[in-house]
Amino acid sequence: MNYLKLFRFPQLLLITLLLVCCKTNTKSSDDNVSDQPQRQEQGQQQGPSVENLLEEMDTDNDEKLAKSEVQGPLLDDFTKIDTNKDGFLTKEELENAPRPERRGPRENNTESEDNVQRDFAVTVNVDSSLFIKESLLSEITQEEHTLSNGTKALCYVITTASQPQEHKMGPWCPTHIEDGKDKGGIWFKDDKVYDVDGHFIANLKEFYSDEEWALFREDGSVKVTETQEECEGAAKPDVEEQYHNYCVECLPDYYREKQSTYYIPVKPLYLEKSNALGRDGIGIAFNGVNFEAPAPTHAILAAHTLAPLDDAGGHVNPHAGYHYHAVTGATKEVAQNDTHAPMIGYAMDGFGIYAHKDADGKASTDLDDCNGHYDEVRGYHYHAGSAGSNQVLGCLHGASGSMSVKG
Repeated sequence: MNYLKLFRFPQLLLITLLLVCCKTNTKSSDDNVSDQPQRQEQGQQQGPSVENLLEEMDTDNDEKLAKSEVQGPLLDDFTKIDTNKDGFLTKEELENAPRPERRGPRENNTESEDNVQRDFAVTVNVDSSLFIKESLLSEITQEEHTLSNGTKALCYVITTASQPQEHKMGPWCPTHIEDGKDKGGIWFKDDKVYDVDGHFIANLKEFYSDEEWALFREDGSVKVTETQEECEGAAKPDVEEQYHNYCVECLPDYYREKQSTYYIPVKPLYLEKSNALGRDGIGIAFNGVNFEAPAPTHAILAAHTLAPLDDAGGHVNPHAGYHYHAVTGATKEVAQNDTHAPMIGYAMDGFGIYAHKDADGKASTDLDDCNGHYDEVRGYHYHAGSAGSNQVLGCLHGASGSMSVKG
């Protein structure tokens, strides 16, 4: 039994499980591969191939599956299958997916395996008035919506163009190895932030200890994507070969028609088990720009490409338009009445996101794996990772709404 069968044929699964429970004298098909022909003779159908599964579920056609695109047992074991922890399931990971763990019958009075909701003494509702009105494409409304755990809740519906009001977007790539830091953005490594100036581009071989880096030509000009077609050839997991050793710069004007719609629960619901981050946004800044899961640096660097962020921690891709992978203090902040870090936005589960450091320049040391903790003023909330960590949040601990992009 594999994930493909479990996902595609729920009725067949139920029949199969009933047969397995009744046949106590035969070996499990998971334990004996040679039983496969016998099962087929008994009429059990084969599930779809990985290619068919990707074709059916890969809604954004990026040849991988985000958590928001899957369901059933595949969703339950998403983190286990996602071996490189980038928030996506690739074809290779699906093909190598472990079989579902066999569960015995549930005895009476045992603890439920459901993801239990926890109520805190303090839970702070989303304050929709904090969003910058000029960033919205329409007034914020309320609507009942199904959350990630299957429950229905009242959500704010927020529609934006992902265009910041507080800062300009870019620049990202310098055009010559003699350009200063004002001509480029930033990059990160080992929790540190570096200015992507001409000197940085010229010294990538030493920076990564890899002789294959060559982002500039003999005349010192930097190889930069200059059109939407070039941007889209370079800004994807399987970078087209002609754009290896390029600085990737996708401009906001390429995707100015994109609209992002968020459904965020008015009252957040904390769940005991955390949820891995998906592709479709992990939160929203007060300027309407989405916070994204970690940038897929393994794919970027493997092609010897660089996809710098601007000084605000954002860049552009064909899927989401302009978005943030880092928090640098460039966006709207809501100061607190104590020394706590300022608030910068909301996660998709409705819990607040706060800056990395407090007013005294100190980072919290008691955060969970999602970068969250609880206090009696703000309830449960998150803190953004450091700008060089490539991780705004580590996961989500609440029942999430959803985010979609069109245009």
